Amino acid sequence: MARHRSLLQLSFVIHAVVYVIVVVGLWRINQTTSAEHDWASIVAWGWGIGLAAHGTVWLMLRPKSR
Repeated sequence: MARHRSLLQLSFVIHAVVYVIVVVGLWRINQTTSAEHDWASIVAWGWGIGLAAHGTVWLMLRPKSR
């Protein structure tokens, strides 16, 4: 079970890093091509909900500190 939790933590960290890289890239594209329409925020919110769910699962399954 400890290995599973460790892999879940690693997958969450990877998910978060990829989220930040992609959202920053999309935001820059949005600002340079069509700043009057903020479509990058829609992507950030939608993906952010999935990232929050992933984080919640990781928090629920991590070992309790004593």
